[in-house]
Amino acid sequence: MPDINWSVVRTAAASGLVIVIPLTILSLVVLDDDSSSYAKLGFFGLTMFGFAAAGYGGGKLAPHAPMAHGALGAAGTYVVIQTFGVLRRLISGDEINAIGYPLQALIAAGCGIFGAAFADWVRRSGRPTSVDELRSRLPR
Repeated sequence: MPDINWSVVRTAAASGLVIVIPLTILSLVVLDDDSSSYAKLGFFGLTMFGFAAAGYGGGKLAPHAPMAHGALGAAGTYVVIQTFGVLRRLISGDEINAIGYPLQALIAAGCGIFGAAFADWVRRSGRPTSVDELRSRLPR
């Protein structure tokens, strides 16, 4: 088991939240039961991108264990979002599907692993990973 740096996990989860929170709010405003399935699929894809972004952040910040940090970062993003979702459902009296939450958490973690794998690939390919590194490679 790799050593988990929890500050990296928190940072990765926060980076995912920066993308997922506005998407969640926008989807609550825009989508309803009569919305097109294409619109719902689009918001789903963008949300999965947010989880992958959390995984990318975790993978980039923890090169010694990118997949574990990416999965935990995306899962952390999911837990924060769903905590507010469950509270909203409890307040409004909507039904809570408790069996679906673990499956959705695994899907989010899978997206995080994908993002972490991409970050690891970028690091191993020798491509510059920051603007400063790119500038340092330019001829003077």
